[in-house]
Amino acid sequence: MHATMKAAVAALLLAATVVLSEARTTKLGVLRDVGECPTVTTKQDFDMLSYLGSWFEIERFDALFEEGMDCVQIVYSDLGDGVFQTHNLARTVEGELTEILGTVIVLEPGVLLVESDSGVPFLHYILDTDYESFAALYNCKQFGEQRYQYAWITSRATTLDEATHDHVRKVFQDNGIDVSLFQFTYQGPDCPHTP
Repeated sequence: MHATMKAAVAALLLAATVVLSEARTTKLGVLRDVGECPTVTTKQDFDMLSYLGSWFEIERFDALFEEGMDCVQIVYSDLGDGVFQTHNLARTVEGELTEILGTVIVLEPGVLLVESDSGVPFLHYILDTDYESFAALYNCKQFGEQRYQYAWITSRATTLDEATHDHVRKVFQDNGIDVSLFQFTYQGPDCPHTP
């Protein structure tokens, strides 16, 4: 990574830390609790090009920015020069389609820096993926004794078979993450998914 890009990434992460620090007394997500963020192991041979395409959210930890949303789909595409696009689609509790565009840079194996329309950068740790059926994503922000945890199980299809689902949950457990906090995301035939 070029020195200029590293400096820009460092500045973005610093800005995000300031924003989140100032917001620590607000409801950033339901999963704010006392505890240490676990030290996680990301997929060391992660290949972003194999990761491109459509993913469907199967389960997630509660988060304010996804409150009441279902039919969540994420589409990754290549913008060139090591920059990728993320296009998130979801149905709100009012039944409206909501979309968020963002850019993605791979900082290191299995670590993605995502910056959306909101302008606040966010790290996604890819704990594991087989690129064809599942992906396990996690993030945890530590503020003193408190932490904010975010986690997603995604799939190439709107469902995940039991054996694969069990494997993905074990990936989280092996990283010290409480899988009882997951909630299913509705993915039904009435979802407004893109083709």
